Amino acid sequence: MQPKLVIAFTTHSEADFQAKVGHILASLTNNPHFPEPWPEPVPSLAQLNEAYRVYLDAYHASLTHDSLKIRQRDAARKALIELLKQLVNYLELVAHSDTDKLSTTGFDLRRDTVRGIHGGTLPAPDGFRASHGPKSGTAMLHVARLAGAKSYEVQIAQGDPSIEENWKTVTTSATGSHMLIEGLTPGQTYWFRVRAIGSGGAGLWTTPVNLIVV
Repeated sequence: MQPKLVIAFTTHSEADFQAKVGHILASLTNNPHFPEPWPEPVPSLAQLNEAYRVYLDAYHASLTHDSLKIRQRDAARKALIELLKQLVNYLELVAHSDTDKLSTTGFDLRRDTVRGIHGGTLPAPDGFRASHGPKSGTAMLHVARLAGAKSYEVQIAQGDPSIEENWKTVTTSATGSHMLIEGLTPGQTYWFRVRAIGSGGAGLWTTPVNLIVV
């Protein structure tokens, strides 16, 4: 089956949607597999960034709970999603079913397209979330239990999460729930990602999430 990128954002909270779109735009900036300029009618990165800015402005304006501003936020979000859908068609066409290339876009891959040569690669765990830990300078991570996982590797990054060199492994846990990360600097923003380790090796990373440590 041809790989497909996941473009269903309806279940994302506003915070999750913002983090996801920001990650996609960062991943596609100067991406060697999908160099610009892109042909029309594919939206350019400049257009996508502008639509993202419009949405963010509308989101912040909606925090007053004004019903009109909330509708404007929803309309801006819908317009941004439509542009992302147009982009996905182009990315899949250029990638020619190459999952390695598609995995650099920042979009999630459908589960039935991310198996290894022998069908053994574990998918990214579901339900990934990060929250403040029990004391200052800590974070608590959680993923849903994944069949075939023997342990879970956790990495953190500061700065641009699309730059692989920014990531470093901080712990490996036998369980995906209650993974406590310590030694973080309060007031700093950290990105987190998790992957499962099985008998066939390391699986796919979760979509990174960020957290301002307290």
